[in-house]
Amino acid sequence: MPAALLLVLLCTFLLPSSIQAQSSSLELQAGLGYARVFDGGGISFAAAVERPFSDSTSWVQHALGGTLWYSDMSVGSDPAGTLDRHMLGLGVRYELQLQACCGSARPFLAVPLQLMQSSIPEIPTALSSGELSVGTVPRAEPPVPVEDQMGADWGWGTGLEAGFRVNLSGRMRAHSSVQGLYQRIYESGTRHWGWSWHAGLSYALQGS
Repeated sequence: MPAALLLVLLCTFLLPSSIQAQSSSLELQAGLGYARVFDGGGISFAAAVERPFSDSTSWVQHALGGTLWYSDMSVGSDPAGTLDRHMLGLGVRYELQLQACCGSARPFLAVPLQLMQSSIPEIPTALSSGELSVGTVPRAEPPVPVEDQMGADWGWGTGLEAGFRVNLSGRMRAHSSVQGLYQRIYESGTRHWGWSWHAGLSYALQGS
C-alpha cells in the first residue's frame, strides 16, 4: 500500500542510524510556482528538507528528504473556470544530482511519493423566489464528477521532477523545477494527471 511505503521511507529518513551519511548537513528548500490538477490551476507552494548521503566530492549526489506541497486553485490563471479547490501533499522524495557537468548549474532528477488531499469547501446555496415558478419543470443536471464534488478526500501521488540549481553563495542556492504528477485521490475519478512548476531558494545547514 502507498501509505505503508510512505511510512517506511519516513522512518528511513528520520532514523540517523539507517543512513550512513558522508555529509551530515541538511538542506532546507522552499519555492513558489503554479500547479495544474483536475483541469484547474493555481498558486503553488513547495517546501522540503533533504539529507544527502553521498560524499561531497562524488560526481553524482544522492539525497532523501521530506516534502510539503500546497496549492490554492481558487487563485489561478482562469479563476472563473476553476473550482475553489485546495491541494495538500505530504511525503518523501529521493533525488539524484549531478555535481559538475553544466558549469555553475547542477541538474537534478527527483521521485516524490506523497499522501495527498483534495478539498472543495461546501458552499451553501439558496434559491431566490424568482428562480422558482409554478408549473416549471426542473431540468435534469448532468452528474458532477466525483473529483469535483464538495468535500475532501485523501489519496496518494507520485511523479518525476526535473530541474537545476545554481550556487549563489557558500550555503545558498537558487532552483527551478518542473514536476509531472500522477495521483489517485478519487479511485472512481477519470482525471489522475497534473503538473507543477516551482522556483525558489535552498539553504544548507551546517551539520554537527
